[in-house]
Amino acid sequence: MSYMQGQDLYEVVNSSNVTQPEEEDAHGTLQNWKIKEGKAMFPLNTTTEEDILEHIRDAKTPKEAWDTFAKLF
Repeated sequence: MSYMQGQDLYEVVNSSNVTQPEEEDAHGTLQNWKIKEGKAMFPLNTTTEEDILEHIRDAKTPKEAWDTFAKLF
């Protein structure tokens, strides 16, 4: 959690309103969101032990992976 907060990624894993923008706007919101999701998934996938990783391997979003961890732990 501290890492996600420090990297300004917490909103993509644990916000009550985690939704990907519908379309690109002038500010590049959709692209920025996808970048944040990728940045959040990277540490989740690379720092997790193999026996736990199998639980999030098919997660489509960081929020889905985060919620899976919350249920497991």
